[in-house]
Amino acid sequence: MALKTLIIGGGAGGTTLALALHRIGVEAVVYERDSELPATEGHLLSVGSNGLDALRAIGVELDGFPIPRLPMYSGTGKYMGTLYNNAASDTAPTSLLICRGELDRTLRDLCAERGIRIEYGKELTSCTVTDDGATAVFTDGTTAEGDVLVGADGAHSRVRRSLFPQTPDASYTGVLGLGGRSRPGSLEPTPGVCVASFGYEGHFSYHVEADKSVQWLAFAPRKEPVGPDDSTTVEEWKEWLLDVYDRDMPALREILSDATGPIDIRPMERLPKPPARHRGRAVLIGDACALTGRIGAGTALAMEDAVVLAQCLRDTDSPESAFATYERLRTPRVDKVVKWGQMNAKPVKVRTPWGMHLRNLFGPLLMKWMPSLVSMDWLYGHHIDWQRTVRPQGETG
Repeated sequence: MALKTLIIGGGAGGTTLALALHRIGVEAVVYERDSELPATEGHLLSVGSNGLDALRAIGVELDGFPIPRLPMYSGTGKYMGTLYNNAASDTAPTSLLICRGELDRTLRDLCAERGIRIEYGKELTSCTVTDDGATAVFTDGTTAEGDVLVGADGAHSRVRRSLFPQTPDASYTGVLGLGGRSRPGSLEPTPGVCVASFGYEGHFSYHVEADKSVQWLAFAPRKEPVGPDDSTTVEEWKEWLLDVYDRDMPALREILSDATGPIDIRPMERLPKPPARHRGRAVLIGDACALTGRIGAGTALAMEDAVVLAQCLRDTDSPESAFATYERLRTPRVDKVVKWGQMNAKPVKVRTPWGMHLRNLFGPLLMKWMPSLVSMDWLYGHHIDWQRTVRPQGETG
């Protein structure tokens, strides 16, 4: 299918789609709001086996720290058990720990190597869709025209607003995700795992590298979200975080005290399900149409979306048929992942030492009932067969 595709958003979903379309010979141009890649490394992401499998389907491999397991501790440091973070199959890729900035750079560099154009500083104002194509209008006064348009522009997608103006926008859940790095300290390296702590007020995860430097991620409660013009300094955020985790195990306070450089901050949000994933010649992928409530899970899901959408465009005879097939194939799985993510998104607070004592007492017992490696394979073991022909709804054989 000879199409010019306008992709709005240069994150993991948008660039994965561009790479997948390049593989099937479809022209794609990516329009990214930011003028350049952010200077920060961004949040620590656990990119699951399912997302890596989607990338493998289109010939892309990522580098990162393998983390098939997540040992869990209470705020006092009591070991409670281990969660699985990987596919059950030995042939599936192993889940990786990678910073968002590094992931974006890797995928954008691959786009550049393969001649895929990314235009920076292109913030979408609106888009229009006709029977024959789509037009994107940007804040700098320029426009772009193509045969189809893809909204890969995140939770506050302007493509989604244009397609479904009556649908509510994403809203803040009362939890901030904050991530950064710390200088080498006394903590020993944690190869193969990302340590997770259930504290008094919030969750905290960290990975210690071979040189003892630390990558960390906190989910902390805060009534007000952080706006784009927030002027809070790194030292002020460190002071606030140290207060949030003041009663938790010493390792967390050491990591926060030794934090260096910028702190990446993202509000955790929920998004009402839009009426559809597509309208006419425009379609939505990733966070633009579904928020999982889990950092990393949404990235992997967007990669799946991108690869399946490319398959549908490859194997159907019109964009409208491709988008309808894509929606039929993706909606049940995405709905299930979103439901799972929302159940696990908000930290459970423990207000008193007595409450933490109960968590320490019953936490290990509850962990024995947590999902096993096999029972979580529906999430991490999802496989996309790139060679399989996708058939529109109603077709058999």
